[in-house]
Amino acid sequence: MKNSFSARIIQWTGSLEQHFRPAILAIDCIALLAFSNVFANQFVMDDFAFIVDWPLIQDWKNFPQFFINYTPPPGQEGIYSPLKTVFHAINYHLFGLNPLGYHIVSLGIHLASIWFVIHITLRLTKIVPVALMAGLLFAVHPVHVEAITYLTASIDSLGVLFLLISFYFYVRRSETEGREQQRFYCWSIVFGFLAIFTHELNISLPLLVVWFDFCLKKKEETFALALKRSAPFFLLVGVYVLAKYINLDLLTRGQYIYNSFYLTMLVIVKAWAKYVLICLWPNVLTHNHVISPGIYSFAQDDFDKFAVLSQSLDEPRTLFALCLIGLLGWAAIAVYRRQPVVSFSIGWFFICLLPVSNFLPSGVYFGERYLYPGSWAFCTLLALGLWGLRGKAKTLSIAILCLLVLGYSWRTWVRNREWRDEIALYESAVNANPSSALMRTDLGVVYIKNEQFQKALESFQEALTRREDDPETYFAMADAYSELRDLDNAVGALEKAVELKPEYAEAYFNLAGLYVFSGEYAKAKGALDKSLLYYRQQGRDQEANALEQAFYSYFEIPDSP
Repeated sequence: MKNSFSARIIQWTGSLEQHFRPAILAIDCIALLAFSNVFANQFVMDDFAFIVDWPLIQDWKNFPQFFINYTPPPGQEGIYSPLKTVFHAINYHLFGLNPLGYHIVSLGIHLASIWFVIHITLRLTKIVPVALMAGLLFAVHPVHVEAITYLTASIDSLGVLFLLISFYFYVRRSETEGREQQRFYCWSIVFGFLAIFTHELNISLPLLVVWFDFCLKKKEETFALALKRSAPFFLLVGVYVLAKYINLDLLTRGQYIYNSFYLTMLVIVKAWAKYVLICLWPNVLTHNHVISPGIYSFAQDDFDKFAVLSQSLDEPRTLFALCLIGLLGWAAIAVYRRQPVVSFSIGWFFICLLPVSNFLPSGVYFGERYLYPGSWAFCTLLALGLWGLRGKAKTLSIAILCLLVLGYSWRTWVRNREWRDEIALYESAVNANPSSALMRTDLGVVYIKNEQFQKALESFQEALTRREDDPETYFAMADAYSELRDLDNAVGALEKAVELKPEYAEAYFNLAGLYVFSGEYAKAKGALDKSLLYYRQQGRDQEANALEQAFYSYFEIPDSP
């Protein structure tokens, strides 16, 4: 009976070529089941900056500013994604502030990406079951939740879809000749343009096509010819970089960690190893990972300074990361002649990570959403490994695949729930990264937004036990005390904030208001003057003028006797 069942399974696997389209439809249905609980999820994190509160996308009269004189949302300085802005504007005018429509679009993007993942894999491996297995794993892998459920990142994923389409047409170009070859080549360049100007991560595209030619093209082609063919893609990247610099007058977002390229690269090496491990075992998922103890995904002010400065090439975690990356590099070289698709996939994975590896500092050192393009390579390698099992082990490979799909789907479904609103998201982040003071401060701020003031204070207190000199925590804590009508503690928190950060304009402004409520008018006037002074010193004159007018419109401060 057992052998008969195994034979039927293997026979069914072999018949997939006759049922290719229904199999893709089944994969889409499985993906929709894994993400079926996403539709009630609300706006979170940067969704407010890029969707809810961004005036630029809310009026089509601003369309020219999407490209020229571009101004990113407050707090997002250094981002230049003109087509991403266009797509945000389209979504906003279609759905307003109803997240449901955004989620439907996001899942549509993912389903389209699955189609291209399957067809790219099929054209590279020529094995239908491998292509379908890769697509199935890609469809439900939990690391994709951040790229799909997080609505701001879902437009970035649209850029990745354009990258996949561009690469698909590039592969098709290599399989044809004559006018059809030129047509596919032109379409590849068109979608390359859409990819690069939608999401900066896609500036890796020129390297991907060069790597494809190196690994999988006819060996009689010269390197010069392959490089010439990739030239339009490099030109697109050059135009994008130039446009970004003209519009923003900068190319980076932030600085190297403690102004050290060396220390930053040690963090990135460990981040690369973590990308590999999280694909293999996506158990702990969060938007702020622990790259190594005391070093997290972003916000270097939140890092343990000793943990950063004590990094070295011979520390165990760095050595492990270097060995893991080196082992994969050795494998790519070792199988290059026999299994060039394996070599290509390993290279694809790491090439896709190059734009977010902080060679030019970005301030973000790890992000699950950055794996969306690179995970195609992981899924393809895993599918090839399962397909490579022979004989009786073929049944075992099918069992492993089923367990992986069930496990991934369940983890995806659970992870979607953690994105349902900001409270759930930040509570899960604190659980995943309990050492981060920033995560506890952010959770406290979210509690305030949801009128859970006592919980907010508890979260702030926990944050201060981890980083007692953080003025932002004291600033946020004052809001909680104010809501609880505890003015003395609110004043004390703000006074501590300006003690730690003497040019903290926002804290002085709030402090001025609290002094008025306490009847300390001279202190109020002094705090307001300092606030306005620091706003103007920071080049925020319009903001200072508006706040000064609002303050005197709201408060009446008697003249001094």
